[in-house]
Amino acid sequence: MLSRNGSTHTHMKTPLITFILASCAAISSHAAVIVTYAEDPAAMNSSLSGTQVFDFNTTAIGRTTNVSWSGVGTFDQLYVKAADAYGGATDATHPNGTRYSLQGAGTSVLTSTLQLNQASSYFGMWWSAGDAKNVLDFYLGNTLIGEFTTASLMNPLPAEYDGNPKNRGINSGEPYAFINFLGDSNTAWDRIVLRNNGSSGFESDNYTSRKTAWNPSVDGALPGVPVSLVSGTKTTSVTKTSLAGTTWARVPGAPAPPLPLLIAFGVVLVARGRRLIPARA
Repeated sequence: MLSRNGSTHTHMKTPLITFILASCAAISSHAAVIVTYAEDPAAMNSSLSGTQVFDFNTTAIGRTTNVSWSGVGTFDQLYVKAADAYGGATDATHPNGTRYSLQGAGTSVLTSTLQLNQASSYFGMWWSAGDAKNVLDFYLGNTLIGEFTTASLMNPLPAEYDGNPKNRGINSGEPYAFINFLGDSNTAWDRIVLRNNGSSGFESDNYTSRKTAWNPSVDGALPGVPVSLVSGTKTTSVTKTSLAGTTWARVPGAPAPPLPLLIAFGVVLVARGRRLIPARA
């Protein structure tokens, strides 16, 4: 989001970094891969079934510690704020927005860590007013599975995601989106860290978790807009066109794409080198 002193948010360009596809795990069994999909611009919840949701609506405003998410895990600390221009998803009962989680923005909470009870392969959240200082990390033990920033994840979204969905004229220079983080069949995490060490804030809401990985035969096609493939700190921007023929583009009942096709797809991306992603207008 914009810093509280009114400085201008600047969109960054992210280099295309070569990666190993999840479906090519036989080639590199050590590459954990997460794909991110944004739900439709107005969505503030996941469309995936079988999930558990933490919405902050009954969490006290201000700083709290050792917060339990029943059946899922524990937050070491949270700072919860009432809805405003920068955060607070709406629902039928709260058309003006609900309480939300905040790191930074002058609060005493710069980092919040969710320790999961069990390793899981799905997480989602409504990431609002994304700015360059927001960082989201996924770990399995001490191993970094994936690192996400607004520059690598939110900036590639179409302009339809800019501004608060309550009124797109509110904070129109920053993106708001419900983001799905989906591990492949070999990828899971047991710790999620949200951090913001600047004067701006990391605002988010409607945390959503599920232990099992996405399965097209059960869950259907992936929703919304594909954004990126991430392995560790390496990020590759993707589109529905670039994912065609891969596991992530499968629809219910469709056979898995043949391994030679997946390998060829990976080779093409490697050949593209370090192409820059165009900045959004």
